[in-house]
Amino acid sequence: MNLRAFLIAALVLLLQPYGILSAGDTTQKDELSTDVETQIKQLFGNNPRLKLTRFNDRLYEISIDAKSYFASADGRYIFAGPILDTKTGQNITELRAQNYRKERISNLDETMYLSFESSTPQQKVVTLFTDIDCTFCRQFHQHMDAFNAEGITINYVMLPRAGINSTSFEKTVAVLCSNDPQKNMTLAMKNQFFGSAQCATSLPKQLKLAQELGISSTPTMILPDGQIRLGLTTPGKLRTLLDSIQ
Repeated sequence: MNLRAFLIAALVLLLQPYGILSAGDTTQKDELSTDVETQIKQLFGNNPRLKLTRFNDRLYEISIDAKSYFASADGRYIFAGPILDTKTGQNITELRAQNYRKERISNLDETMYLSFESSTPQQKVVTLFTDIDCTFCRQFHQHMDAFNAEGITINYVMLPRAGINSTSFEKTVAVLCSNDPQKNMTLAMKNQFFGSAQCATSLPKQLKLAQELGISSTPTMILPDGQIRLGLTTPGKLRTLLDSIQ
């Protein structure tokens, strides 16, 4: 048995006698041990975004942005990776991440994305992390009119994977600073945009958002309920998927 399998098995043993309780359902009212809290925070580099809550009387839940971990009550063991509820079949860590993404995306400022809006009734909105030089992103963009015709608005969050000050980054800045970003994004996806405009943009924040959500590949979609979908899809399949989300 490898270490990962051992840790998951150990966590199941910790959880089973008590059932799987959400942080909101637990009746434990114990205060967090100061020593354990300090120990765990130090282990994660005293990350200011770390939140530590009691999950039940045997476990702490550690949250950093979209990531969740669990720790034994004495702080000695940290459990990372999928944590399964054996009664419901839910992946607790993924559910936490999905809810975080849903909340984060639903509150994005409009300066954080470039919107290709549908004008049809009963619109659905998808947030898509894209790279102006990504082959599959370009293939996706070729069908933008068809996505819009299906009633799907696509909000692009830019993720030039080569990083800040790369050629892709500078191209993206030029598009965002141009007089018609939507039109010029389409041209850029065809290697037909040669603008060089410069202005203040939220592009560094968009890169930071991708990192916060654990997104490093493109195209990556976040659906309205926080689910993630990687790679290409067709307009019809995406609309069917969106209609299935409650």
